[in-house]
Amino acid sequence: AKELTYLYINNGEIEFKNASKLQGKDCYETQKLIKDELGKVRVACIGLGGENLVKYGAIINDEGRAIGRCGLGALMGSKNLKALAIQGTNKIELANNDLGKELRKTADLKKPEGPFGDVVSQLFTLYGTNFYLDLGMVNGDTPGYYFSETEFFAENLTAKTLKEEYPVFIYGCAGCTRKCGKITVIENNGKEIEVDGPEYESVAALGTLCGVFESKPVILANHLCNVYGIDTISTGVSIAFLIYLVENNLGIGKIKSFLKDIRIEDIKWGSSNTVLELIEKITKRKGIGDILAEGVRVMADKFGVDPELAAHVKGLEIPMHDPRAFAGQALSYMTGCVGADHNKCDWYGAELGNVEHSKLRIKPSKGRYNIKGSERGIAKLQDLRAIDDSAVNCNMVKVPLEDVVGYINAATGFNYDSKSLMEVGERINNLKRLISCNLGITRKDDKIPEHNKKVLSSGRITGVKLDLEDNLKTYYKRRGWDWETGRPTEEKLKELRIL
Repeated sequence: AKELTYLYINNGEIEFKNASKLQGKDCYETQKLIKDELGKVRVACIGLGGENLVKYGAIINDEGRAIGRCGLGALMGSKNLKALAIQGTNKIELANNDLGKELRKTADLKKPEGPFGDVVSQLFTLYGTNFYLDLGMVNGDTPGYYFSETEFFAENLTAKTLKEEYPVFIYGCAGCTRKCGKITVIENNGKEIEVDGPEYESVAALGTLCGVFESKPVILANHLCNVYGIDTISTGVSIAFLIYLVENNLGIGKIKSFLKDIRIEDIKWGSSNTVLELIEKITKRKGIGDILAEGVRVMADKFGVDPELAAHVKGLEIPMHDPRAFAGQALSYMTGCVGADHNKCDWYGAELGNVEHSKLRIKPSKGRYNIKGSERGIAKLQDLRAIDDSAVNCNMVKVPLEDVVGYINAATGFNYDSKSLMEVGERINNLKRLISCNLGITRKDDKIPEHNKKVLSSGRITGVKLDLEDNLKTYYKRRGWDWETGRPTEEKLKELRIL
């Protein structure tokens, strides 16, 4: 659009509305102003991060829920699209209501019994995703100090501690009984703030990864990311990368040339004020924030340091599951169409027994550092998550595959079985891979950077050495991808009816 615009959809009627009065407004202000104007609508919008084309700008909806990865907020900003506002009064009908009702009845019968029931569901409800912080540290999966350590004291950041120190309220998506959403209430400068979250990924990225172990600044940093609409993971990784470079005296000359009103002495592990200040500068693209807003791959180039120090795969910053902790997770990062994204294949969950579809070979490996024989299962879990994304399924709920098939058939009227539905997921990932290859991705991009493969000398994953080339070859063979080019073979594309 030539000027800032928002899209209003009312019972199927589409209207483009002028959004000039929303320019520069944060995500919470934007949602409120649109709702004040239109009434009872649902809003997804961007903040300053998207408007200023921060490469990891997020789309924020339902107050503080984020579509954070891959910079879709920046995409909206590039189109001068500030928000989507949707209102509908029509009833959503199932194509096969009888099947839907039957599945709902059987779902109740499948709930775990016994005194503990589904412990993971209870932990999600009680603490949200941040309950994983304890589990992650036990397994060496939660990274600290820019992926250079996995052993540290983070008891002040655990979900249990946050719940004891602050009022924490529970909410969930419509119809969900797990209710993993959390609102944390804090006081800052004499003002009470309701903070959406923080989620595990945000706590680790803005906390442990930056060497910050005080709860309040981590919660505030999470809130600023929601306010401005930027991805907490890429934000935390980018800030931690800068601190790591300064602490190790790397690229100092060029870093100093971009500093305007931050002292280089203040860029250090545990400096919570610097983390908060850098979030502001990233969002507004001021001073060194303009470089950090491009992500770690560009940072390495601009600061003149070894590109293998930049923690990303295909340009997407590595999330808060250390590649060395679960080799299958590392392989999924390497082969993922968008790069390192734990939601496109949560193999760490398979290793811990929270995700299991044994018929698809999605089950714990013989050893989490030795995944020989699990390559097919990793590809299958990627395919299953592609289905979840397309069908708008929550991947945090443990649902049998036959039920996923049933619910999709009930909703759409299609007649999938397990095999044909999984083929849909395989087709999705191969089509994405084909597009990526056409845009320049090759096998050389399917790799973990050397920094994230360094052998650690302390912590739970001491001595772990990642060498996944043989696993990658097996994965390629299972996928039907050409080892030289990285592209899906013509035979595979024809098999999946893409050609």
